Amino acid sequence: GDGEELSRNESSTGFIMYDPAGTMGVVIQGADRAPYAGDEATPEEILAAYRSYTSYFGGFTVDPEAGTVTHHLRASMNPRGAGSDYVRHYEFEEDSLTLQPPAGADGGVVLLTWRRLSDLAELTDEHRRFIGFWEFARLDRTDDSGTALPVQRTYEDGFIIYTASGHMAVHLVRPGRELSAGGRPTAEEAAAAMSTYVSYFGPYTIHEEEGFVVHQRPGCWFPGCIGSDARRGYEFGDGTLTLRPPAREVDGGSVQDALTWERVGE
Repeated sequence: GDGEELSRNESSTGFIMYDPAGTMGVVIQGADRAPYAGDEATPEEILAAYRSYTSYFGGFTVDPEAGTVTHHLRASMNPRGAGSDYVRHYEFEEDSLTLQPPAGADGGVVLLTWRRLSDLAELTDEHRRFIGFWEFARLDRTDDSGTALPVQRTYEDGFIIYTASGHMAVHLVRPGRELSAGGRPTAEEAAAAMSTYVSYFGPYTIHEEEGFVVHQRPGCWFPGCIGSDARRGYEFGDGTLTLRPPAREVDGGSVQDALTWERVGE
């Protein structure tokens, strides 16, 4: 897949990623987004965090004659976005892509300009194994003896995306999400939406000999993880990629999660 980063001259940063198989994902983080000040977020902090991060994924279709691309949303951090079609007029110019959503109620026009990123100078065979869109398949959990454990909260859909430019993004959504009662969510509704969605983005580095990949997270749906690294052990199967975060200590024992993804387009 190709990664195209939002211009650094803008007030936000993020990626729009398209794959020839017809899948896509968007992540945008507003400027000056910071972790919560205390252990528990205030309602104002929750709403600010919710409004300053955009994330959705799904499919896309292009109408060259009309000059439009339509994003068909499978899921979005905003639960109301799921199932929507976002139509965008598009224009290419050299290494940039400009998307124009429909005008607002006041007639105002927003232009989102994205810059195509170059491939890594040293693109290895291991990078090529990662590059592309991967669809969430399952979450498994085992104890330190390898015995399977029940998974209380899993995911129902998602993508993890790796690009040849050395960047990645992840989208994961849990089942049973509820829509906000009104047009704008309350702090409680915003917190619920964020707790049932996972999204972050940034560069990735592969440590092939040690068998792990590091996801750097300059952008993250949860403000507390901005700037942190996520280390994942990895294993490729027949059209699958399994990622394992560090094991957790639970009730004196070790618990290991494993997220398996299936390559899109195969």
